[in-house]
Amino acid sequence: MQRPDSWEQFDAYFSDIFGEPLSYTCCARPGDVESRWLPYLGNGFIATQPKSNWIFMDGLFSGSKTTSHRACIPSPTVWLAKPAVLRAGEDGMQLMDCGQTYWMHFGMGLFLQELHHQNFKIFVTTFISRRRPDLLVRLVEVHYLNDSAEFDEIVVEPDTNVILDKSSDCVFSVKEIEDAVIISGATREAESDEFQPDVLKFYMCTNATPKALAHGFSLSRSRPSRYFLTTLGRSSAEEAVNAFNSALRATADGSYQLFIEQAEEWRDLWNDGCIVLDCGGPDKCKLDDCPVNQMSHVIQVAQYSLLTCLPTKLMPPFNADPNGCVFYALCPTGLSRGNEKMDYMGHVFWDMELWMLPWINLFHPEACRLALDYRYHTLPAARHRARAENFEGARFPWESAHTGVETSPWDLSGQNEIHVVGGVSVAVQQWLLTHLPNVDCYQSPGLDIAQWEVIESPDHPYKSDISDEDWYRTIGRILLEEVARFWNSRMVYSLEKQAYEVLSVMPPDEYTSCCRNSSYTNAIAGLSLSAPATFARVYDDPLPEVYTEWEKKAGQIWMPRDVKNHLMLEHEDYKLGTCVKQADTVLLSFPLMYSQPYEWRRKMIDYYAEVTDPNGPAMTWCIFSICALDLDDFDRAADYFSRSLQHVQPHFYTWTETRKGTGASNFLTGVGGFLQSIVNGYLGLRIQLMDHKLITIDRPCIQPLSHQVATLHLSPKSRLPLPQTKQLLRLNSLHFQKRRLRIEADYGHSKIRLALVSGSPLYVGQRREGEWKFDVKLSVDEKPVQLDFQPLCIVPSFGP
Repeated sequence: MQRPDSWEQFDAYFSDIFGEPLSYTCCARPGDVESRWLPYLGNGFIATQPKSNWIFMDGLFSGSKTTSHRACIPSPTVWLAKPAVLRAGEDGMQLMDCGQTYWMHFGMGLFLQELHHQNFKIFVTTFISRRRPDLLVRLVEVHYLNDSAEFDEIVVEPDTNVILDKSSDCVFSVKEIEDAVIISGATREAESDEFQPDVLKFYMCTNATPKALAHGFSLSRSRPSRYFLTTLGRSSAEEAVNAFNSALRATADGSYQLFIEQAEEWRDLWNDGCIVLDCGGPDKCKLDDCPVNQMSHVIQVAQYSLLTCLPTKLMPPFNADPNGCVFYALCPTGLSRGNEKMDYMGHVFWDMELWMLPWINLFHPEACRLALDYRYHTLPAARHRARAENFEGARFPWESAHTGVETSPWDLSGQNEIHVVGGVSVAVQQWLLTHLPNVDCYQSPGLDIAQWEVIESPDHPYKSDISDEDWYRTIGRILLEEVARFWNSRMVYSLEKQAYEVLSVMPPDEYTSCCRNSSYTNAIAGLSLSAPATFARVYDDPLPEVYTEWEKKAGQIWMPRDVKNHLMLEHEDYKLGTCVKQADTVLLSFPLMYSQPYEWRRKMIDYYAEVTDPNGPAMTWCIFSICALDLDDFDRAADYFSRSLQHVQPHFYTWTETRKGTGASNFLTGVGGFLQSIVNGYLGLRIQLMDHKLITIDRPCIQPLSHQVATLHLSPKSRLPLPQTKQLLRLNSLHFQKRRLRIEADYGHSKIRLALVSGSPLYVGQRREGEWKFDVKLSVDEKPVQLDFQPLCIVPSFGP
């Protein structure tokens, strides 16, 4: 099928990033794809899907506590065009049947319905603007294929009625203005009496009204296109109307200005960071049971789906509440869904920190920081819950929505699945390691980290536009402290074991509702307890005595082991052979990097791969693949990688929670796991601290003030399981220590090319004679450095 001609004008924006246009566009017959698997449209503030009844707004929830869910705003674009149009004939209006195709432009977020007839084509294009975060655009246009006058006027009819004043979640008032309507809405019920004093409000202005669409609308040679615009806001009807009028002016005389803005914003977003796979042609997975026939599309669509949930700018213009949260974080099914239990009601889980943020952290650090700010914003509720349960610090809920109170409808997980608290700390740690340099690695005028005060409470006003350095002092450090304080109070000391225990928990394996000493929970508790002291040293910050006390306890947490079989056990009472729901104990090897002998790590995947539910959540096999690659077991890594791809649904490469297609649709947790299998698995990327004594650079430099330095490790090994000889994996604009890198792994020739795009120089270390030798320098504007596949360690320069 030939893609829409109107898209050719945007190819110049994306060809340098992705290559051929067909590499970022997909199509399908309407009958070949379920509506729940249609692509997402969104910008981090508002989102929807084609044919969805609803628009969802970031942070807009209705329902009290465990009934809280994303509030449904009726969508003015619920309709598409009927696959038959009317034209005026001698005997009145005549019906003309049309074929139809769905197209998606993943480069710039356009969904297009094409109706094709031998005399004309009709395009119905829908997108959510990234430059104007409150705007939803629908353009309907006719392209004539000949000069026949008999088809001069065509009537297009919607296939669904538009109803703008009905939702079980909201109450409305509707006001007509000229050719549009203004809707003022409010949720029916607040989430929490303690932390939400009133219901939430929103405002919408649209010209896609029931009146305008009731009998269809005409297109002609003199008026070949028609825009339907919808704007939404939090603060007032006036705000929505002003945004609507501004967008309307941009469409004068059929202008493509809104499309050009969209292309520019998405181009900049992709240039800010992305992964691209180039195989020089179709790249069908070579494994027989893998349904994917275009791996490059899977990689691009995975990133696109996450980006639809993220705001572009650090200080978005659409937050009306100065005390509110700028961004209400990430749900397993994104912002385009979330009103039903199957879509996790729009709640935030551990999925965000452990599965989705790792890719975002590397390529879009500002958005990652905003997601972590959400946890800071919900600290009051987390602290309140900890106190109510006689603990200290902050107990973040298993499921969180607008306020941070527990919203899980499953009481067992809400009460027992506390490993989510440790996930918050790990995500903060990874952000700091990746983006905030050691004090000696970054020269910042006026910055004196040694003089930073320890702030004990977050009562000061929240600001999202603070510097990264101030973010650590005012937000990041507080999150690390409060999580450590919680684990310190939650553990109990066992005289019998001479160690600390964490009792009565649910591990990631939710087939186990309550256990003692979950390996994953205990390990992440240890990482959380040691973090405040670790980062105080890294940044030469004050080191309170309580930090070192927590750090000491981190090394005294009991871990369940089967010494006879050289196997870490899921929990203390785990019986060998018991089925496991999903990746759990294997998470010790990655991402927690828990120290284990080689044989134990091998036994980890040998055993747990056999007992893990084959119809479990999508992200599970990605972790097994990463762990197998770490052991140089390439055949099994390919097998596990293939298993993860069985969750990808044609034709728009949507992920589902299970391989049967059941559970959550557009399952972004699986998307995040898949992207980790590419970056952390097949490229072998790790960001971790290294003792500065191991870093010797052959040039004069000052002695680092801190004991450890953040380093970026790469270890490309096996090719992806594709038949092509050419496999070029590009990481465009990977962010590290206030620099941006371009990394190209050429699997066909076993070469890796490194280039510094921006920032101060970096040094590349290679292993020689049992130690790291840092004798390769990366500088901006210099030619890329090409090296053979081998373990590499990249460090920032020290001193001036």
